[in-house]
Amino acid sequence: MILESNVGIGIVGKEGKQASLAADFSINQFSYLKKLILWHGRQSYKRSAVLSQFVIHRGLIISIIQAVFSIIFYFVAIPIYNGYLMLGYATIYTSLPVFSIVLDEDTGVQTALDYPPLYKTLQKGRSLSFKTFLIWVWQSIFQGGLIMFTCITFFNDSFANIVTITFSALIIVELLNVYSVVNKFNWKMLLASLATLILYVISIYSFRTYFDTSYINYEFLWKIVALTVASWLPLHITKVIVECIDPPEQKKILSQR
Repeated sequence: MILESNVGIGIVGKEGKQASLAADFSINQFSYLKKLILWHGRQSYKRSAVLSQFVIHRGLIISIIQAVFSIIFYFVAIPIYNGYLMLGYATIYTSLPVFSIVLDEDTGVQTALDYPPLYKTLQKGRSLSFKTFLIWVWQSIFQGGLIMFTCITFFNDSFANIVTITFSALIIVELLNVYSVVNKFNWKMLLASLATLILYVISIYSFRTYFDTSYINYEFLWKIVALTVASWLPLHITKVIVECIDPPEQKKILSQR
């Protein structure tokens, strides 16, 4: 049993605490095992599946933007984002919203305990599979390519501002992507998104080397909104339609009660 199990759970007994201390999880009563597996175990798996794929998407989308930028400008070996922008993208501008995904819940505690088949559906591996990975790759290609192509095609008179326009749209799109993947948006996720957005606005006026604030006006904001809507809204609508046609298994199970 020890060699075949995926995780070790120790129960504190009369013989001592050595077994429980050596285990991955330690519980005082055997009855706690139900909640540990059906609720905490299930949520941990689903959150980890979404978070790991979102982190891959976060790095891939900015790579797609760089690739499209290089292709359009004759394979120039110049990074579109450098210095603090690349560092800030991976740490300050996207870390809080992305990791707030671990607070997501697709069902309540009592519902998960009352319907053990919700846990059984995880054995099919549909939350983290080659199919879901390809979907995230496609989303990265679509959004990254559209942000760059749209900016070059429709806003070619603002070439000097291409960095600020595309980077601002990228940050907002990633914030909206978090909203698209969660099942229940709570105030902590909203706070993380608002804090990130405020930090980004402050950084625009702080790092004048990377951003020229003289051209920030209503036209600039309109361009950001246009890029954001074009790259995020079609995928979000498609996701909603697909879930209406083919609901997730937890919704199918709960609809039968």
